[in-house]
Amino acid sequence: MNSKYKKLVIAITGAAFITGGLSPILFPHAMAAIKWDKKPIQTQAAIEEIDKAATPAAVTNNQQENEENEQIMNTEAVITESNDTVRRVVVSSIGKQTATVPIEQVIVDKLQQEVDRGNQQWLLDPVSVVKNNAAKYGFDAKKDSFTLISHVANSPSRTGKAYVLVGHNAAFYIVELIQPTSSGHNKIWQIVSIKEATVTQPQKPNKPDVGPGVEGLDYDRVIKWQQAVDAGRELWRLDPMQVAKNEGKNYGFSDKDQFTVIRKLNSSPLSRHGQVDVEVIHNDKKYTMILVKPFGGNDAIWTTYKVTGTVIKPGTPIVDEKVIYSTDKYKNWQWFLPQYPQGTGVAAMYSYDLQAKNMRMQQVPQAVIDKLQKVDLANKAALVAYLGGTSSSNNIGIEKVTVKGSELTVSVKAKSPRIDAPMTMDYVNPFDYVLIDRSLFETAGDMNVTFIDQNKKVLGKIKMSL
Repeated sequence: MNSKYKKLVIAITGAAFITGGLSPILFPHAMAAIKWDKKPIQTQAAIEEIDKAATPAAVTNNQQENEENEQIMNTEAVITESNDTVRRVVVSSIGKQTATVPIEQVIVDKLQQEVDRGNQQWLLDPVSVVKNNAAKYGFDAKKDSFTLISHVANSPSRTGKAYVLVGHNAAFYIVELIQPTSSGHNKIWQIVSIKEATVTQPQKPNKPDVGPGVEGLDYDRVIKWQQAVDAGRELWRLDPMQVAKNEGKNYGFSDKDQFTVIRKLNSSPLSRHGQVDVEVIHNDKKYTMILVKPFGGNDAIWTTYKVTGTVIKPGTPIVDEKVIYSTDKYKNWQWFLPQYPQGTGVAAMYSYDLQAKNMRMQQVPQAVIDKLQKVDLANKAALVAYLGGTSSSNNIGIEKVTVKGSELTVSVKAKSPRIDAPMTMDYVNPFDYVLIDRSLFETAGDMNVTFIDQNKKVLGKIKMSL
């Protein structure tokens, strides 16, 4: 390597040390990265230079490339767009290559050393690597969708390999990454190619193939989860990795742990519809999550069968109290009247069509029901507190929601003028509501919801089962 290039490497690596992972690394070979409206121009000399710079891990023959493309095709992915819309797509074809990125071993070795020192940790996650380098390849890290569709711990080239599906405007691209220094959960990822892709909508779900079930599963709960997915909610249950991360919290794991698929079976003695084993690195110890498909078909969910090696009894929920909603806009509110207006109450709604009639029978104010009719409850549940008919000088608000195991506590505050103060002479039904992710209820099962006021008085209790 000549002295000019060495200086460039030092400058780039130095920049990486200073930014601490907040900015993408600008590799020398990517500084002239193509935009999507331009075709890459490669002279014969440039191609020969790439061939010299690339490591064996970045060079594949046509046969291997075709085999890898076939593995990616027909892969179903659940993507989340910038407006939080979740939808399923299937990779139907892979088109021309729009970018190639050769590996400069000196640079990747230095970056690996930085990661080993605890810096630039985003380099350990394929999706984060693509997002951090998005602008160089014409992507938008804030508006585009980025979905990991394949992650192989050991590819034929003896390195980790991953594919990220990027949705850019109306187009889609497959970004290929490898681990250039060797495979493992603590090894960096590097983009090596980008190809055009075509996606289609998956076929409508067929009736699930149940057949012999997985012994030991709670099918009452599993069927509810499957029904939620069939209704377009909780689509993360279709992705084994997302299931491992979400359900792993019940076993003491967190988003900071390393999750890696180490085995995937279309059928096994345990589950005839499919089994996936996920290795979890938690506090420098290895655990294995065994996921199974309780039903057959492409639209069937995954769930955890058991976790080996975990110190927490399987199925035991995390008991630490967690705040899932809070606001301080009611902190100065006080209730001075001796009691609440007649008709004061609480409610929880997860389906307007199923619950509106019952709520009217429970004498929930019509104004509250009308308001909830306009709320999108596809992936949410509404927790509601309301006052009976009273003056608009009085009000009520939800200040905090906490969860501890299967117990959900909703802290409510009300306000009124002092007893000797004037009061507006009108008649209203003040109310407030907060939206909670349905996944909280559908993962934990039955939830006991308790509403309390600022004096710890219980306003109402509801048992929710979605």
